[in-house]
Amino acid sequence: MRPFRPLDELLDLFFPRLCPICQRAMNRDERGLCTGCLHRLPRTRYHLDPLSPMAQLFLGKTPIERCAAYLHFTTPGDARQLIHHIKYHGGKQCGLIMGEIFARELIPDGFFEDIDALVPVPLHPDKLRRRGYNQSEWIARGVARATGITLHTDWLEHTRDTRSQTRKGVYDRWLDTHTAYDAPEAPDLDGHHLLLIDDVVTTGATLLACAQALHAHGAPRISCLTLAATRP
Repeated sequence: MRPFRPLDELLDLFFPRLCPICQRAMNRDERGLCTGCLHRLPRTRYHLDPLSPMAQLFLGKTPIERCAAYLHFTTPGDARQLIHHIKYHGGKQCGLIMGEIFARELIPDGFFEDIDALVPVPLHPDKLRRRGYNQSEWIARGVARATGITLHTDWLEHTRDTRSQTRKGVYDRWLDTHTAYDAPEAPDLDGHHLLLIDDVVTTGATLLACAQALHAHGAPRISCLTLAATRP
C-alpha cells in the first residue's frame, strides 16, 4: 500500500495511473497492475517443477540449477500486453514492481536460498541508447528489493548487436546469440551461485549464451528467472 499523501491523491484525480492491461484507473493501493488483472495473470509455477518446460530448454546444453518464469506468454494475452508495456512503452517502473511481486511469491518456496548475486541479461549499448533503459535490469531491481540480494549490472556485456529474435527458430536464435555475450568485468566467480534475470524466455538461447559466458569466467552454479515464458 502506498502511504497517504494528499499530492498523490490530487495527481491520481487529474492524471490517473492506468492499468497497462485493462486501461482502467488504479486506486492508490494498487501498484503496477490493478488487483483484478494481477490475480488473473496466468502463472506458470515452473519453479516447483525441476523438469518444467523451461528447465528442459537447457537439458544437455549447460548446467542450470533452478528455473522460474512468472507468467505464460501467449499471443494475444494479458502477459504479452504487460511485457510489451514494460519493454516498449516506457514501463520500467512496472517492471520493477512486477519483479518485486514475483520474488515475494517465490520467497516462501526457498527459490532464492544460497543465491549470491543477481545478473540481468544486458542490452547491446546501441539498443540501450535507443530504448533508454534495460527492462531486464528493472525487473532485477524489483527482485533485489524483495530479497536483498546484490544486483550486478556490469558482470555481463552484450558485445555484438543482434536483431530481434521474435520470428526466429531455435537454431537461428542460437546462431545469433551464442557468441554475443561476455563477462570481461566479472570478478573471480568460483563458488558463486548466480541468478540470471530476463523478461521473456522462448527457446532459451539468450539465457544459454549468458550462462555459458559466466561459466567461462568461473561461475559454477547458475539459475534463471524470467517474468514470462512462451508455451512450448
